[in-house]
Amino acid sequence: MEDARPPAPDGLPLLGNAVDFGRDPLTFTTDAVDSVGDVFRIDLPVGDRYVLAHPEYAERVLVSERDAFEKTDDFALAFGNSVVAVDGEDWREQREFLDPFFYASRIRAFLPTMRERVVDRAESWEGGDTLATVSEMKALTFDVLAATLLGFDPGSNGADLRRAADDLNSYFDPVTWALPDWVPTPSGRRFDAAKDTLRAELLSLLEEAAGTDEESLLAALAAATDGAGSPDTGGGPADGDYPRDRDAAVDQLIGLVFAGHETTALALTYTLYCLAEHPETYDRVEAEIDEVLGEEPIRWEHLDDLPTLERAFDESLRLYPPVHALPREATRPVEFDGREIPAGAELLVSVFAMHRDERFWDDPEAFDPTRWKARDRSADAYLPFGAGPRRCIGATFASVEARVVLAELLRRYRFEYAGDGDLSLSPEMTNQPDGDVPMTVHRR
Repeated sequence: MEDARPPAPDGLPLLGNAVDFGRDPLTFTTDAVDSVGDVFRIDLPVGDRYVLAHPEYAERVLVSERDAFEKTDDFALAFGNSVVAVDGEDWREQREFLDPFFYASRIRAFLPTMRERVVDRAESWEGGDTLATVSEMKALTFDVLAATLLGFDPGSNGADLRRAADDLNSYFDPVTWALPDWVPTPSGRRFDAAKDTLRAELLSLLEEAAGTDEESLLAALAAATDGAGSPDTGGGPADGDYPRDRDAAVDQLIGLVFAGHETTALALTYTLYCLAEHPETYDRVEAEIDEVLGEEPIRWEHLDDLPTLERAFDESLRLYPPVHALPREATRPVEFDGREIPAGAELLVSVFAMHRDERFWDDPEAFDPTRWKARDRSADAYLPFGAGPRRCIGATFASVEARVVLAELLRRYRFEYAGDGDLSLSPEMTNQPDGDVPMTVHRR
């Protein structure tokens, strides 16, 4: 009888695809698309996982048939009852609470603070310094998130909070993900310690925010869990059932702390790397920033006048999407290309594979921001922020923040890649670079 399941690439006895997938999941995925097709099975000791790597399939999972797919248990394990992890009515309730903090008017009000944090960090560097770009960008985006959306001063515990948020990635190390839960790994232990640290630190911040008249999300969560409803945030969240208790509020903060700085920091790192490795594009971006800003600090009105910068950022997101795959679990049997994915199966929508597929992009391995002059940005093969109703709530925040950061950094410094060889990737929950991506900064 013919196997109704999607095919799997050739593997090893007993171990299946575990070794190849664990060694290099991104290359494994793109090679598997070439060898077995746009829907395939990963044969693992923990059970089959499935991968979808075609825009039509992504649209079904994320938009037209989204009720047949839900977030996997891994999200709840990492982020508890937060908007990053929940589905259905819980998700709708949380989005209603959170959405006003991500309106354009609110983000516009955040822009001067974003700029202030960027300038503070940039002025701490000396010309000729070689930076660990990943660490610097994570520290910067964490400071921006804390000072704007969340409304607290990270102070002395900021580094501990950021490291703990980074370590949530540990559970999603490919080796750990491919092994049974009962197998202890160093990554798993870091993950457990990170959750404990985050819960303790964020609960303390929540308690400190109780009773204040601030208009931050932190204060809104504190007020709601104190039974006082939400503060008047100028069109902010209305009184309601969410969050029901402090644990739910802390879950939300964990999700926002992780998602709100990690992915943007990676996007900034990859954009700086791409510019440093492509001097002609770098020169055009630099000239545009100089012409538009002159001696003025960046303002909201400047953003639309920096299309070359925006295209470079968009193209870096295509080549190096910070979220390389979107995990889901099938709630019922679903057929793709005549093959069935069973109910309860875990699957990955491979953003990375679609972003680098020559069927959807001309010369997909090339960094070419000019492609965005003619291409529709909503193209189904471009999913750095997901798609559909579950598209990342912070997409506009991240886009504005990235342009502010890049404009203020590039007007001050020329970045020179100081690494050995091309950039390599080490994906976890997010698409981490292998190493710190060293950059030498030269004052302009």
